[in-house]
Amino acid sequence: MKAILFDLDETIIHDDAVGDAAYLAAASLAAPLGADPARLAHDAEAVAERLWAAGPYFEYSNRIGHSATEGLWAGYAYGDHPAIAGLRAWTKPFRTQIWAEALALQGIAAEPALPEAMAARFFAARRHYPLYPEIEGLLAHLKAQGYLLGIVTNGVPDLQREKIAGCSVSPLFDAAIVSGEIDCGKPAPGIFAHICRELGVAPAECVMVGDNPARDVAGAIAARMKSVWVQRNNRIPSDRYPASLSCTDLSAMIPWLTSLSS
Repeated sequence: MKAILFDLDETIIHDDAVGDAAYLAAASLAAPLGADPARLAHDAEAVAERLWAAGPYFEYSNRIGHSATEGLWAGYAYGDHPAIAGLRAWTKPFRTQIWAEALALQGIAAEPALPEAMAARFFAARRHYPLYPEIEGLLAHLKAQGYLLGIVTNGVPDLQREKIAGCSVSPLFDAAIVSGEIDCGKPAPGIFAHICRELGVAPAECVMVGDNPARDVAGAIAARMKSVWVQRNNRIPSDRYPASLSCTDLSAMIPWLTSLSS
């Protein structure tokens, strides 16, 4: 093996937990009006997913792996696909509408300034990129062993690039590919071919590491790469897409990689 490729969200960095905290931080602004912040946060996320699925950019977003929650804080600052500009305009009312509808579910008819403030609070609170505990040591070890390191992540360009730049280990990576930059997301083979060209390696010389069996492992299998599936947030493994190695802590990769080369 010459290269180790990593998914980003919920593999290298915590994503879901930071999103949950941002929803709750925004919802807490309505507590003085008698709102239940925990219920409000839950309802807002459900409303966001419903509106997102019914919106005009769902097919594009689903193809590149861009979620409703990410639509609440992406800047859509750049990208060649026309859907990027469309999302930039469409998400402005979307971000306040979810809070207005969630408040209404608790019988709270707020002035427009409150949903706007809640949208702004979420936008600011979501910008944290904490690493999973084993990641820093693992990447340092792999780098010292001479492996090329890559990131293969789904999402819109500016948001995923912000996450990559925001995590402390980004200098250790030799290449990073974002699905929204090439209009091709995991598990489609094109994104894996793209990272291989960037690194100058063959797919058979790569290991793909991720938490999503249907995107990371399935994509690796189709690309003829070895794969590592890490269980995050109690995600259920897939019998349909068996990984070469399954683990709950990515430090288990170290002896496994050693066994491959022995």
